[in-house]
Amino acid sequence: MNKTKYAVVDLEMTGSDFDGDNRIIQIGCAFVENGKIVDTFQSKVNPQRPIPAGITKLTGITDEQVQNAPKFNDIVDEVYRKLVDTVFVAHNVEFDFPFLNQELVRSGYPELNIPAVDTVSLSQIVFSFTKGYRLRDLTSYLKIEHDDPHSADSDAIATANLLIAIKKNLQQLPIVTLERLVELGKDLPRQTLSILKDALHENKQNPQKIDVDLMVVDGVALKKPIALQTEHQADEKLVYPRGKREKEQLYNGTLSWRKLQGSIMNFTHQQFSVTEGFKKHVVIEAPTGSGKTLGYLFPLSYIAREQQRKVVVSVPTTILQNQVLAVGRQQLNAILETPMQFAILKGSSNYLNLEAFMKSITHQTLSKDSRLVAMKILVWITKTDTGDFDEINHHINFSNFVDGIRHHGKTVLNPKSKFFEYDFYRRAMKKLKYADFIITNHRYLALHADEIGESDQQPLLVIDEAQHFPTIVSNMNQKFLDLNELMMETHRLVSRLVMNHKRNLIQATKHQPLAGFHIRRFVNSLEHINTQITEIQQKLFDKFVAPRKKNLYENQPAEIVIKNNVINQMAKHEFHQVVQELANTFIEFDALDRFFKDQELTPEIRDDWAQIKAFQSNLTKFYDAIREITDHLNQNIYWITLGPNHDPGSIRIGKEILDTGEFYRQKIEPFYHKILLIGGTLFFEHKRSYFLDQFGLHKPETSIRTFRRGVDFENQLDFEVLQSDFTIDYESNQDQYADFLAEAIEALTRDVNRQTLVLFNSLETLRNVYNRLHDSDLNESRRIIAQGIHGSKAKIIREFNDEENAILFGAASFWEGVDFPGDRLEYLIVTRLPFRSPEDRMVQFARKNKRSSFMSFVLPDALLTFKQGIGRLIRNSDDTGVAVMLDNRIINKDYGKLFIKQLPSGVNANLGNINEVKERVNNFFNNQE
Repeated sequence: MNKTKYAVVDLEMTGSDFDGDNRIIQIGCAFVENGKIVDTFQSKVNPQRPIPAGITKLTGITDEQVQNAPKFNDIVDEVYRKLVDTVFVAHNVEFDFPFLNQELVRSGYPELNIPAVDTVSLSQIVFSFTKGYRLRDLTSYLKIEHDDPHSADSDAIATANLLIAIKKNLQQLPIVTLERLVELGKDLPRQTLSILKDALHENKQNPQKIDVDLMVVDGVALKKPIALQTEHQADEKLVYPRGKREKEQLYNGTLSWRKLQGSIMNFTHQQFSVTEGFKKHVVIEAPTGSGKTLGYLFPLSYIAREQQRKVVVSVPTTILQNQVLAVGRQQLNAILETPMQFAILKGSSNYLNLEAFMKSITHQTLSKDSRLVAMKILVWITKTDTGDFDEINHHINFSNFVDGIRHHGKTVLNPKSKFFEYDFYRRAMKKLKYADFIITNHRYLALHADEIGESDQQPLLVIDEAQHFPTIVSNMNQKFLDLNELMMETHRLVSRLVMNHKRNLIQATKHQPLAGFHIRRFVNSLEHINTQITEIQQKLFDKFVAPRKKNLYENQPAEIVIKNNVINQMAKHEFHQVVQELANTFIEFDALDRFFKDQELTPEIRDDWAQIKAFQSNLTKFYDAIREITDHLNQNIYWITLGPNHDPGSIRIGKEILDTGEFYRQKIEPFYHKILLIGGTLFFEHKRSYFLDQFGLHKPETSIRTFRRGVDFENQLDFEVLQSDFTIDYESNQDQYADFLAEAIEALTRDVNRQTLVLFNSLETLRNVYNRLHDSDLNESRRIIAQGIHGSKAKIIREFNDEENAILFGAASFWEGVDFPGDRLEYLIVTRLPFRSPEDRMVQFARKNKRSSFMSFVLPDALLTFKQGIGRLIRNSDDTGVAVMLDNRIINKDYGKLFIKQLPSGVNANLGNINEVKERVNNFFNNQE
């Protein structure tokens, strides 16, 4: 039996810097023996200095609470005696252990010379599916009681229970997995590896049969594949339950009847059940809280069986793919007599390549970070059915190691491999054959619509959140030509060939005149390329940048739309010459390569030529990039990007497709029998042409339906407009604007203790306002989390959802596509109407090509974005909230009425000064309680 005694310690401090000035304000310790907590110890500590307000906000510990607490010197002897013969454990041991030792030395005691173990890194290895590795993430995932986060005693007990769970989970791993973990674990913090070694030793001392759900393949443990259901049960002729009573009988208490959802179901069934003279395209705008996912899955399950067709469902993100899958399996299949089969369809790179992974951990020298990821994957593959990196992407990040073990599709499948039968991508593709519903994402659909739709019976297609599809199509068709990078590649080659005085190829081959002849011709073509690039950049600068340079924002990158005829002319002249010279470099390179193959080369020449080969392969990519950028000129829009200094040398060229409707009609529509486009925000007012145009659709060929009121907005949403003297225009002083916003936000959120989202139009304004509020009383009393400052979008959303009274500053993508569950968002402050910047390339393009760019593009785009932004607040029928608009153009400009019309039915715009708005906001929230 393991007699080790673990002391699980948590410290609360006056700060986190090891600068000698910070002190302990609370210490908590839980002692673990034989898998149980056997004792605890805790004490508040008088730090003999003020506790910063931010620390009080985090821990709840005030100066008053520690005023009469013992000083660390008063308890140091007890602390030292309790810990001296234990294994020290902490959640981030590299913080707590050194800090405690620092305090011991300051108090005249020696440092603790005991083993120390880190539960963060162990959790990263053991727990594959948790959303994060903060203590609160793990206790929530493992259902460990943790009532008082950031209180040392509560944290210590929670971490002790976490340690017990870690050891229990390690004990259940197969010996082959533990052996590999021990091999890879040499860089774990301090003595953390000992936990893995102990688990391996215990399993070898008391060997158990491998779990029935696991198998060992070529020395690695995997979860056994779930057997595929390859046949449907025989069905009688199913009759679609059209009425409320029939649906409720089918639901049988499993689901609740929702009138609006039932209407969506019936309309969808009606449209898709017509087999002759039907309209191929169905467009549904289904409001927030309508349950639209089940609203289309349910009727299409009947249509799919009746017509013997598959249904392809496309959504914007891989996260939404999993949400649709959950609705299908948990809600739809719960009420169907014969469940439908669902399959997720993603690109091959989403899946782990088992063979590549095993080669990498067996034969490659891995970095410290790569070893930790490899250990995590070794445990994950004993639990995953899919091998889909999306299960763990939020904590493996992107790295060269992960990129090296991603799957590259059918071409890399080796039938002779021991992993062939268990290959995750192969299994995912096999599921498609037997699936009734195939769930993919917009990007994959746009790239592979023909392959997915390839069938004797054309599938049905649902494009959910269809408003995002055109943007995704545009983005995925973007191409860039980085002229500066091409010039750098040519400089590298010239340096290796002739310019490097210490060592170059022309010197090394001076006694080989044929080689010298080809090298000089090679260099001549490279120098001609450089000259042409400089001329192209200068020409573009003179024509498009110089005339408007005074209008560009200082020290910021810029985009300027350029005319297609300019690219057309350059394709015939400047780019044509660059392509010719690139072709010449290929000829000279091949000649030199053939020459060197017949020669006895010195090691130096061989190394030089290997590097030149690598540089030359990059030139091939630029050759293809130039051809791509100049193809299909009339079907694209073009722009140039500039670096922050707006100099000619920073210019690169971009393009994207001009007409997403043409793409949809040619690349998507032909491969599907009938198509449903559905989303929550497709139209503004009753104007539908803006959306339809993006799909190349016309009203006569399209069945369109807008459903109203999924939510009682009149009683669930309050919309306020701040009446102020500050009017926004593009001449507004940015400092004054940031001052105005900071003052308004502070006033509107003071004493309104609700989860708050503040929407900005630009990250620059967001940063300016955050900097003003960072040292304010507001930041002392509430946590402000800001996009672009506190980490990735996923990280700040997760942290915001974990808070009870936080303020989140978001821009751009936070206007749409972000869902906050339940009361995680109750208060929305909109700083500005969401018009695109005049310098936005799509606005520039609209100005160049449309008679009234404001009415045809800028305004419709802003109206839909506004509608989506307000939609962040009320997502379900039991949500409530307040939105406050700080931009008085919504009442002072004629177009402002159009924004107010986008508010849900029954919601009015209430106008008032700060005090009036604040009073109505408080009254609204008080009435909801």
